[in-house]
Amino acid sequence: MPVKLPPNAELKYKGVIYDVYQAPIKMFDGSEKTFEYVVRADCVTIFAFPTPHEILLTRQEQPARPAFFDFPGGRVNPGETHEQAALRELEEETGLRARRLKPFWNLTLEGATRFEKTFYLATDLEPVTDWKNPDHGERIQTLRLPFEDVVARCQRRELRQAEAMLCILNMEFDPAAQAELQVWLNEKNQTANSKTE
Repeated sequence: MPVKLPPNAELKYKGVIYDVYQAPIKMFDGSEKTFEYVVRADCVTIFAFPTPHEILLTRQEQPARPAFFDFPGGRVNPGETHEQAALRELEEETGLRARRLKPFWNLTLEGATRFEKTFYLATDLEPVTDWKNPDHGERIQTLRLPFEDVVARCQRRELRQAEAMLCILNMEFDPAAQAELQVWLNEKNQTANSKTE
């Protein structure tokens, strides 16, 4: 979905990742102030479950920043849907392909920074033959961890994305989200069981 900006917003800077717009905005007292908006590409995050009780986490190193823990994910490329980006990013960062993908949460940021984040559930993972991470600017280690360990990491605020940690805590502590996750993971198991019968 295109980012919403005031109709009088003007592009002031076009960057590689970020574009900066300015717009005069009328305040409640009738005065005007210049507001700035940073627009960037939408992004996706993938919660990949190799089993119903395990989830993938990544430890990432990138130039000029400290190492961090996060889930697979990244920017949506031009002409790409969020779902296509999620499948591509999972494959690029982990060497795994997901045969099942489901949106979990969509977050539209409409403040000074404007873009959409979509969080996906992924399962039925299979290795990609002859996989190599195509991004030479980062080092990514994939960790396969018990779900409860990742919940504990989120409670200690050890991951990079606050919204991703909120999703994990939501899956663990909110009954509706917990039920949604379990139904989806059990559908996978029922499908697998029906194929083996």
